[in-house]
Amino acid sequence: MVYPQIDAPLGTNHGIASLAGVLHANGHELDLMHVSEKYQSVPSSKEIIGYIDRTKPGLIGFSAMSQQYDWIAEKSRDIRRVLPEFIQVIGGVHCTMVPDEVHKSRLFDYVCVGEGDYALLELMDAIENEKPTQTLANFRSWIGDVPIVNPVAPFPDLDELPPLDYNVFDMPAVMKETRGWMGILTSRGCPYKCTYCFNIEIVEQYIEDGAAKNVKAFLRHFPIDVMMNDLIKLKAENPQINTFIFDDDLFTLNTEYVIKFCDAYIEHEVNIPFVVNGHVNCFEATAASALKAAGCIIVKFGLESGSPRVRREILKRHMKNEQIVRSFHAAHAYNLHSSAFIMFGLPYESREEIMETIRLCAEVKMGRFRWALFFPFKGTAGYDIAKPLIDESKMSGKGNYFDGSCLNFGPSHDLFLDKLSRLCNWYVNAETDWECAQIYKKLVDTVEAMDRDTWLAERDELVAYDRDLSEDLISQNKIHYTIRYSNVMGVRSDYIQQEREQLAAGKVDQAVAYTLDQG
Repeated sequence: MVYPQIDAPLGTNHGIASLAGVLHANGHELDLMHVSEKYQSVPSSKEIIGYIDRTKPGLIGFSAMSQQYDWIAEKSRDIRRVLPEFIQVIGGVHCTMVPDEVHKSRLFDYVCVGEGDYALLELMDAIENEKPTQTLANFRSWIGDVPIVNPVAPFPDLDELPPLDYNVFDMPAVMKETRGWMGILTSRGCPYKCTYCFNIEIVEQYIEDGAAKNVKAFLRHFPIDVMMNDLIKLKAENPQINTFIFDDDLFTLNTEYVIKFCDAYIEHEVNIPFVVNGHVNCFEATAASALKAAGCIIVKFGLESGSPRVRREILKRHMKNEQIVRSFHAAHAYNLHSSAFIMFGLPYESREEIMETIRLCAEVKMGRFRWALFFPFKGTAGYDIAKPLIDESKMSGKGNYFDGSCLNFGPSHDLFLDKLSRLCNWYVNAETDWECAQIYKKLVDTVEAMDRDTWLAERDELVAYDRDLSEDLISQNKIHYTIRYSNVMGVRSDYIQQEREQLAAGKVDQAVAYTLDQG
């Protein structure tokens, strides 16, 4: 199995750990080539081909996120050219979003659509026992020049899945790079229909194939006792872990579940700080209290846009600004560090609507916020909405959604987006009622007055200046957002001061401090 995370945050992968657990429980082996420049050099085609030729696997698999697909396709072509006798299979969210595109490429013998926990097992059993494979659920393949398309099977029952096996990853190396940050899923699925996300398209595929009745079938939780056993096992086998990141789309959707989970977390003495994703439509004081008591340190919310029109018409996120403010205040009331995701460069979004997002951040005063430029993933409703604006030449090869937009808005708006993508925290600071606001208003005015050539010549120095200015303001105890821990994250200076004080007092070690900074 080849899993690339090139030009992307490093981490383990729940889906691959589940595939490994199912295969190992049924007598097969999974050898993972985890590709990331974060902790080792990215292998060339020659190196991959040499490894395959030496180890002679029964099957070559790829797990594809959309941004990684071009790299995978290149490696697949090279393998096919030199080692045509090896069977290739591909799965992952990209295959579910644009299955026709991947299938028609004819690079892969089998294309897995949907959740492949048992599908891959069935394929490997069939190949090993020399049985027909063309009728297997979830797979697309070929018989000669005839394309074979099979429906998906029902969603796997999470109660019956074998334990996930993260040992296929080089856990010490990954944990060293992430400083102990360990991502976990306690559930699968989401009932919402955000246009930039793939969840609704997955559900529609299962409903169309008769494998699910409605969206409720998609949202499933692992049994809480199973989760506790998994967490304790991970903790025992990987002492480097100092923070669990529960990456569920909606950890706080059901308050009753949150309370039960938190009670079990305390009862089983997991004793590892953790981070969760919340939703402003389903987060209130009861959940905040339970999370705080169990050791939650950060609650992350998808704020996305401060414009009601953009949320409603472009993103299909039906929430009100009042709900957003209320949920953040609930987190703050229980001393939970809050984090927000925002995006701009959305299709048909005006400059004033972007400023609505900036002003909402200034009002909420979350602990930190991370910004991103909208990226239209193929297969999503967001891609269809944005299609008239997409510049395919900009989109090709883009590995992340931070380094420039692939939409064409015109020179003036493109320049504004580039400025905002580098110094979003300055724009937010300028809109606050903090003492430092006047300083940042002058800085924003200076940036806004720059033409394109001046901006491109000076932007790196301005970003570097953010740190010097911040340290000066910190020494004066003036609260502000500063770029820290990522070039797309604004963090409140009083939280930085607090972490420094805890570090100096020996209440938190360097690794934990780093992990806290990753929220």
